Amino acid sequence: MKIVVKKYSHPILTPGVMRGQLFAPDALWAYHPVVVQPGTRTKVRYYMFYTGKSIGLGISHHTLLATSNNLTDWKKEGSVVLPNGEEGEWDSDFTAHGFVFGEGETHSMLYDGSSVGDWLEEIGLAKSTDLHHWVKHIGNPVFTVGTSRWEKRHVSRSCVFTRNGTYYLYYAGHDGERERIGLATGKTIARINKRLPEPVLDLGNGGTWDEKSISDPRVIYWNGKFLMFYSGIDAKGIERTGIATSSDLIRWAKFSGNPILDVTPGAWDSISASRAFPFVENNHIRLFYSGRRKFLYHIGVAEVTIT
Repeated sequence: MKIVVKKYSHPILTPGVMRGQLFAPDALWAYHPVVVQPGTRTKVRYYMFYTGKSIGLGISHHTLLATSNNLTDWKKEGSVVLPNGEEGEWDSDFTAHGFVFGEGETHSMLYDGSSVGDWLEEIGLAKSTDLHHWVKHIGNPVFTVGTSRWEKRHVSRSCVFTRNGTYYLYYAGHDGERERIGLATGKTIARINKRLPEPVLDLGNGGTWDEKSISDPRVIYWNGKFLMFYSGIDAKGIERTGIATSSDLIRWAKFSGNPILDVTPGAWDSISASRAFPFVENNHIRLFYSGRRKFLYHIGVAEVTIT
């Protein structure tokens, strides 16, 4: 397998502080994008859901929306599309890292939440018929921390892939220091109840680009293989994007040419080129990713060719 990646030179979405918007919900960070194409039901061709970080104490994450008709020029819709839960609820502190996918006339969002005063991320579900207004599932969170050592602190940053009536939920499990990628399955997205006891993708060896932590799985089917795009962090904290391949969605092998998306020294993505989402259209892959230099996260895009 040969992979060629060509980055756009500038970000397509920037944090609010870059435009003097100090009180915007994405004042400091615009990152963790997911792009969906709703079809002919709306006037807007593409929707990007992303996580913003505002200025303030604590995590201060928000679930936000931008729209576009050409995948290059994006308009921020401004308001938070998935508000925090009420006091005492499991997502009262924040909602973040949404993964949106369509099911008929309805779209579903898997998202991370945590309660105020106890940073314990778990995964909730919301649904929408117009991509603007979302209703949270009454049984949230739908996926909670496990009993295994490697996922005892958080389960978060998930995606889902459906095959033959089964939902495959890939997620980052956190042991308090490092993240690894796990898998659970179910017959409905609200009842993911069969989890594998060990990660399906583990940390790299010492000295490698993903030795410290791996997360943010995104799975697609491409040319007879399942591909998982994922984030890796090295010992110095540099964040990059790699790929793993599978024939059965359970056993995964890391691509020998990883990372496929690297940071660019001195550029806006000199510390991070990660938390990426592969958007497939007309047999073409665009990789929307989170780039960081110093403290601010931006969203960029790269063209990916796989042969």
